[in-house]
Amino acid sequence: MNIYNVVSKAYDLLEIIFFSEKGKNPVNVILEMVPDRKIRVLDMCCGTLSNTITIAKEKPAVKVMGLDLSEQMLRVAKKKVNRQGMKNVYLKCADAAKTGLPDKSFDYIIIGLVLHESCPEFIKRIMAESNRLLKDEGNIVILEWERQKKFCKFIKFAPLYLLESLHCRTFKKFYLADKKMYFENYGFDVTREEHCNYTVVLKLKKRKGRIDNGNETSSGV
Repeated sequence: MNIYNVVSKAYDLLEIIFFSEKGKNPVNVILEMVPDRKIRVLDMCCGTLSNTITIAKEKPAVKVMGLDLSEQMLRVAKKKVNRQGMKNVYLKCADAAKTGLPDKSFDYIIIGLVLHESCPEFIKRIMAESNRLLKDEGNIVILEWERQKKFCKFIKFAPLYLLESLHCRTFKKFYLADKKMYFENYGFDVTREEHCNYTVVLKLKKRKGRIDNGNETSSGV
């Protein structure tokens, strides 16, 4: 059995368990945030395109590039694209921290359920690369797990919380962090915040200035 086919099914299962109950579905929120016009969207660490395939399907004017380091995951994504006959999706196998893509080439960058399981050094690099790839008036959309305040949701999320904590030693610190302040440290302002089922979707805008190796520097203005 191909392990990546199992993983892709696990992603679909996560959507069923955590996103399908009554309340805001983060995939629909991301869809609503992306305008329906001729723009370029990059799905960083796209996996099987679970976060952006709906955008490509519902908004054919939008060109979506899915980028991931795993060729096997991209094969699963390609099967989804081919099955639905979509012509506005492009896939690229590359490191999200060093994509090799041109500067300022995307209007939107989507990073979905990636950062919580990444080490601080990789987060610094992926945010710096996103800053480089994003147009000056572009936006980054971040999807991440959110701390659960309701007891019933806390209990339901607990097994995943435990698994994530065991998988990544920095998960708890990122999970509990004030996300607005967190992304300000990388030179981005949170312009919109939508609380969804077990997750939060943040829309980020470039701050005046630039990022140098993950550290914000003044533009001299």
